[in-house]
Amino acid sequence: MVRTHVHLLVRIHPTTDVSRLMQRLKGGSAAIAGKEHRAAAGVSLKWAKGYSIHSVGVRNVAAVRGYLRDQPMHHPDQVITGWEGDSPEYEGPGTDEWRSEGRKEI
Repeated sequence: MVRTHVHLLVRIHPTTDVSRLMQRLKGGSAAIAGKEHRAAAGVSLKWAKGYSIHSVGVRNVAAVRGYLRDQPMHHPDQVITGWEGDSPEYEGPGTDEWRSEGRKEI
């Protein structure tokens, strides 16, 4: 995350309504940010219209995580002072594979 944009790496079920998910992520975070007065005085927080989605194969998850962690280096003028990133991560290494219900380990 930097001041102007956020990247997310999420795992979703194949039947997830992505546009509804994005609506909830953007709407919910905007409501919380407004309620908690997270913007600088006189500055309103707004999401841009639209979004971009890319699928990532299991083999590329580590590379994508690295790219996302490096956002402050890609955009040094947009760094959020004090932001420490996604440490610790939500999931530990080795737990990245999504398994559908009923799918058995081989």
